[in-house]
Amino acid sequence: MIKKSEVYFICIAGFTIVSAMVLTFYLPDRFLSDASIIINDPNNVKGLLGSYPITIYFYDFFWLNKLPFWIIALIQITIIFYFFYKLGVPENFHKIKVSNIIIWFSLIIISVYISVPSKEFLNILFVFLLVKIIRGNKSSYKRIILLSLMLIVFGLLYRPYYALIPALAFVSFFGTKIKSKLKIVNSIFFSLLFVVFLSLSYGAVKGEFLSESTREALNLKRSQKEDANTMIISPVNTSSAFGESVGILYGYFSVNLPAEGLKFYKDPQVILFVFWQFFLFIILFRRFGFYVKYQKGNFNLIKWTFHILFSYFIVQGLFEPDLGSSVRHKIGILPLIYYAIFIKRLHDK
Repeated sequence: MIKKSEVYFICIAGFTIVSAMVLTFYLPDRFLSDASIIINDPNNVKGLLGSYPITIYFYDFFWLNKLPFWIIALIQITIIFYFFYKLGVPENFHKIKVSNIIIWFSLIIISVYISVPSKEFLNILFVFLLVKIIRGNKSSYKRIILLSLMLIVFGLLYRPYYALIPALAFVSFFGTKIKSKLKIVNSIFFSLLFVVFLSLSYGAVKGEFLSESTREALNLKRSQKEDANTMIISPVNTSSAFGESVGILYGYFSVNLPAEGLKFYKDPQVILFVFWQFFLFIILFRRFGFYVKYQKGNFNLIKWTFHILFSYFIVQGLFEPDLGSSVRHKIGILPLIYYAIFIKRLHDK
């Protein structure tokens, strides 16, 4: 007999699928710019190296670029929810809890970000594969090595910043080994310190620091556009070592605890995302602390799930250009977030 929690999950899936199909007719142009590039390949870049070339190749290979967007939405969202269902629907998923509400909202807004051709669709499929490996039967040590190699390869082929995650995850791991009651704070602090060191080293070689040459440079180009109101701009010029360090710290808090986003109180959708990111981070932070304290073993995959996830949050703080992009890219790793929030309830089933 189907459980009430599964009925609720199926209702959310149905609502999201229908919403995604309808939204394809009403999404503003800024949500369709990537889709247009992926479908039309105006610069003839289709290939097997880089996020745009691979995504264009994928949609062309499966003839998805020949279909109307509403059918693409139906196919993509159905596949995503099928994999979430296979991942597991936790007990009491239907009950009103903060963690459940956060995930309900996260699942529903897939309809906004992956209803049209998108790089996030391939990204989310890759993250489902990561979660499958995390839950696999091989030794923990082998799975951690495999996860690290996969993230590096995905970074080299698709999104370069993913290649940084394994190194940051190991820094996060060693941060939690320091004798302290603030193990998660140590983990985040040393991870941020590592990224600052990495950026300053990059700047010494290339002449520009990492956030300066990516986020800040991009935002400078698009500062006059209509959709640039939620840009993440460092309060200090990032052309100096001190400025870059402040910029990285500012970026981290902007994408994970975005208190500054409250200034957009006249934009209810921005405020909604601000609260979503805030509560999401707090829930995951508390879960991380609990499992580091009570789960034993250096190669415990539950703890490494959080090392990988929080390393991704660190990387976001380095590269994300605006609040909207940070939300979209969090949706791209939603399977890992879903699993991290529901680990205990999924394992207890």
